Amino acid sequence: MTEKLTYKDLALPTFVNSHEAITVKSYGEKGKEKAISLDLSDAYKAAVLAGVPILNVGDTRIGKSAAMNDVHFNYFGGAADGGGKSNWHVGRNEFVAKGYFETIDQSKVGEGKGLLTESRQLVKPRIEALCNNVDEINHAVEPVQVEFFGIAEGRHEGTLLGKEGYHLFQASCNVNRVNGDFVGISQLDRALLNRFGVTFDHNHYGITDEDRDALAARKTSGRAKPVETRDISDKILQAYREISEAASQRDPWLDAYLRIFSSALDYCNESKSKKKRSVWPMNCSNCKFKHRDLCSLIKHSNQGTIETTKLFASGINYLIQLKHGKTEVDPFDLALEAFKFTTYHGNINGVERDASYEGEDQDLMEDAVHKIREKINPIRKYMDMLIERVVSGHAPETRFIRLNPGTPNEIADVYSEGLEKTIKEKEKGKEKKIKYDVFDPFDDKEFSSNNGLRIDWFKGYLNSLHKHYNGSKEAEREN
Repeated sequence: MTEKLTYKDLALPTFVNSHEAITVKSYGEKGKEKAISLDLSDAYKAAVLAGVPILNVGDTRIGKSAAMNDVHFNYFGGAADGGGKSNWHVGRNEFVAKGYFETIDQSKVGEGKGLLTESRQLVKPRIEALCNNVDEINHAVEPVQVEFFGIAEGRHEGTLLGKEGYHLFQASCNVNRVNGDFVGISQLDRALLNRFGVTFDHNHYGITDEDRDALAARKTSGRAKPVETRDISDKILQAYREISEAASQRDPWLDAYLRIFSSALDYCNESKSKKKRSVWPMNCSNCKFKHRDLCSLIKHSNQGTIETTKLFASGINYLIQLKHGKTEVDPFDLALEAFKFTTYHGNINGVERDASYEGEDQDLMEDAVHKIREKINPIRKYMDMLIERVVSGHAPETRFIRLNPGTPNEIADVYSEGLEKTIKEKEKGKEKKIKYDVFDPFDDKEFSSNNGLRIDWFKGYLNSLHKHYNGSKEAEREN
């Protein structure tokens, strides 16, 4: 039986980066709240455990390849050709995926022995390698970058790479900080970019002075020690099974917050449909919408990105449990922090990035996450109450009844005719009427016009939750 992974097992022998990258609230015994911080190396470990494709960006000699090397040698035992479970590639124009993953069986070559294609065989150790790394991926011209598409997706011409559903793809590339472009021989293909799940910006999350002291102390003769070869892949696969299982299950709260990125961000006040279309963000610079501070920065993510974000969020949660012991992590924080690292290329407003954020993608993403939190926080308590109510078996309802509205003694509860009737009955015989009102915090027209976010999807989300958790019970009653 495989020993369970520990946080100590994940120590990276070369890569050092203690720059704070993730902060979430957690709730311990008796609901006591505390903040948990993870540094960039922890974020990296979480992505590895979740099997999320990783893009490392930043200037030269900043740690991108070091992180990949540690995972290649110290997690997966080095090159598959040498008995390990990882493949190492360098972005070069001569790379051909078929030539790497396939070989020719010479016994099947020759006159009368059939077609040449029938002699081609998969190189099993390379196919079953759990990790594929491409260093300096943008040093290959764009037509050659297509050769890496399949690896990024975890397959070679219909054959799955890796084992037990796990396959990690890592790549690095340099960034020109003057204009935000990827530099090398060519630009990085946008379709290839979209195949990455998370982006780690090693400039934005640069090493600390303490990290520099640690690195200086370990140097010998001007060179770093070689990375120890070690294989903990069985433990990583075990962790991945738990993480992927968690990500595949319905999570009423986490799923709701993830919908913010796929549905709520799809809002454009100037569009007839009130949704972002292909012209976004062309019209943002001339937009007069009062609350354009968020909708002009970033557009919604597609479903595939949301699924990857959930997988990464599950990886973060798993790592937190390894490092800090069993604790309940705030799902809203978990969603926001995972989203912050999603591969955002093509989803952000490049004009706004260059004009207001000096070309820094990650600065824009962090500001967008901050604004999302600000705009959702006022209705979050209502979201949580309604989700809890539906999961407990009640019919969906988005209206609330509020006592003493606008005063320090304001109290809100989910609306029901019975509750309103009770309030009216208590009024009888009293000189002053009880002040109350009925309101819907999910009135989309009012919410969108005040925040630049759609919220009309939430009612449908509650209906789907009700059907999922109570549909079978209702069907049993009907029968």
